[in-house]
Amino acid sequence: MTDAARARVGYGRRGMQDGGDQKTGEQIAQRPGTYRSSIFNQPQLQAVYLLLVALVVVISIVWRAENLNAFSLSNDEGAYLMWAWLVHSGHPLYSETVSVSAPFFIVALDWAFKVAGVGLATGRSLVLAFMSLTLISLAWAGKLLHSWLAGLLAAVVFSLAPLAFLLSRIAIGEVPSVALTSLAVALALAFWRHGGKGWLILSGLALSLSLLIKAMNPLVAVPILWLIVARNWYSPRRWSAIATALGVWGLAGLLPVFLSLLLYDPAAFYDQAVAFRVELRAAFPWNLTDNVTQLGLFLKQHWGIVGLALTGVVLSIYRTRWETLVPLGLWLAVSILSVLLHSPLFSHHIVILLPPLALLTGIGFAETVSFLEERRWVWGTLGLMGVAVFLLALPGAIQANQTARAAKFGREAEAIAFLEQVTYPTDDIISDNLLLPFMAGRQTPPPLGDVAQVAINSGRQTSERLIALSEAYPVEAVANWALRLPYLDKYMAWVESNYLVKQVWDDHHVIYAGRRMSEDQVPNRIDVRVGDSMYLLGYAIESSKLEEASRLQPRADKPQELDVTLFWQADAMVNENYHVFVQVLDPEGRLVTQHDGQPLHGYLPTGDWSPGDVIPDRHRLALPDDLPNGGYQVIAGMYLLQTMERLPVHTAQTQGISDNVTLTQLEIGH
Repeated sequence: MTDAARARVGYGRRGMQDGGDQKTGEQIAQRPGTYRSSIFNQPQLQAVYLLLVALVVVISIVWRAENLNAFSLSNDEGAYLMWAWLVHSGHPLYSETVSVSAPFFIVALDWAFKVAGVGLATGRSLVLAFMSLTLISLAWAGKLLHSWLAGLLAAVVFSLAPLAFLLSRIAIGEVPSVALTSLAVALALAFWRHGGKGWLILSGLALSLSLLIKAMNPLVAVPILWLIVARNWYSPRRWSAIATALGVWGLAGLLPVFLSLLLYDPAAFYDQAVAFRVELRAAFPWNLTDNVTQLGLFLKQHWGIVGLALTGVVLSIYRTRWETLVPLGLWLAVSILSVLLHSPLFSHHIVILLPPLALLTGIGFAETVSFLEERRWVWGTLGLMGVAVFLLALPGAIQANQTARAAKFGREAEAIAFLEQVTYPTDDIISDNLLLPFMAGRQTPPPLGDVAQVAINSGRQTSERLIALSEAYPVEAVANWALRLPYLDKYMAWVESNYLVKQVWDDHHVIYAGRRMSEDQVPNRIDVRVGDSMYLLGYAIESSKLEEASRLQPRADKPQELDVTLFWQADAMVNENYHVFVQVLDPEGRLVTQHDGQPLHGYLPTGDWSPGDVIPDRHRLALPDDLPNGGYQVIAGMYLLQTMERLPVHTAQTQGISDNVTLTQLEIGH
């Protein structure tokens, strides 16, 4: 290659050593980021561009900030949040908390929970922070490849893309992974432009962390490697410089992986985060036709972005901006290849195409402006046609985003309230959509993992495994919500026979509660007959052990809650629906607090009892935080709401004299 040819494509020996800006005449006009005559590239306007990028980031986040606590239909979101909460609660990742995900996003969620508290809004706010990083990285990459205008438009386009909008509002790993991938490429571009091993170290770390969130696009290493080689190709010590740079970048990338192996049980880490992915290939054979179909749907949804991106390619080819097109073309090509080779491929995986497409779109717009400034009307008109395509698609994209932003989920709110009502915060729940128990403030058994279709098809989740987990913890409620549990028919048959309450929203959305138990499992046996055919077999207070709940210390921040579970049984059909009362009385017999209601919060009234069933009936009572020290009685009984008449209590010593049962004496403050 001649020196003139090298200069034209920007890889001349002198050009690469000093950032590639040592050109003259027409060559300078063709260098990225050097449109000296353009009002969009005056050096004094750089601060304005930085402010505009910041404004794009702020508007993007504010636009997405509504409904941070709204339910979503992403099972992945519930899984990430639940795993992070379990880790936050002291269950180590992989060794106790089973997760099929790489660790970094779970760790990041745990950090966020420590700062802002466990909650859905915390997780989604973390993703919005990663979204901001994506936009900043794209703006910077656009500047390094072309101009600030191209970078600014790339950030705008990514923010508007419907798939990016949807994924940036849910706490899953796709946007964080894309953010760090985009940052890794931008840092490699900074090395390509300016040199300096620090950029390489940061690029390697960013890409490694991206893959430790979700390994969606490991092939993005190809354009980064190309940038490293291109930077050093005309160095006097070519191969030594290339080897050194690659070694620095590679070692930096290996560091997070090495630390992960030190922090986690290597065998469990490999089995859950690596071997599982191999098993998926067997469970979901690669299907190129399906992947092409998914890719076509993505292109159809984002046709405006694709149209302007193609315009950017054509205009850049005319300008012979190969230094811009080669890294972007490689990035886009390996991203498409990753999508086509993915198995199983879901729509959210295709988000990896958006960063290079957004950059090409920004370049297409910036080139159009440049041609119009130069009064080169033919090429300017071609650019305007690409801009027109983008603008025609824009209202549809915004409408799709607004629809996603305004989505409401009524029955999910009812299901969350139901779980909060029929379970305690210390209870475990199994669901095929883990967002339900998470939003209800309930955890799953740490070894559960994820009841996703891929886990079921790969053999990771079986009926036998779920039955064993349900019995070991025990699980107080089962939510069949995402249409996956029915694939485990033996487990669902077990659930049908082991839970007393079946709350149905429709044929596919069902929650089971009220765990069946045998008589020999009832704690604190008292066997008192109430009325003619019902027995209070026993009770539990807080942890079902009286000695653990009999010395309550009042707290200044909020009332102390007393959880009381009564265990009933009928020896014949009951003709009336009675109400249960649980009361706390002070040393003088005065009422301190009480809770009344039909058994199992009204979901299993006495008229529906089957003789012989043990009915666990839960009641939560709030004690005043200024309760004086002393001895307090906890009593319980039944009454008919229509007449307020209490049922008589029969014991060996009393035959219908009392209308309540004394459960225990609480000593408070001693």
